[in-house]
Amino acid sequence: MIKLTKTKATEWMGNGMGTSTAEWCVKGAENIIVFKTGHRWVAQNEDTCCVLCRAWDKKDLITKLETLLT
Repeated sequence: MIKLTKTKATEWMGNGMGTSTAEWCVKGAENIIVFKTGHRWVAQNEDTCCVLCRAWDKKDLITKLETLLT
């Protein structure tokens, strides 16, 4: 079971700029970050900037990520 740790909270960027989304990292593999961009969730290896998987919701992303990491 993958556990996520929040590394960055949602932040208001100002009028006209909107908000920046929160970011998480995989506990035990802190180089893998999880974030939302647009309407999709993304898991990315921060060391190589390689996208590991994408999904439409966070639950599906974690399920896909579990199969990749096991």
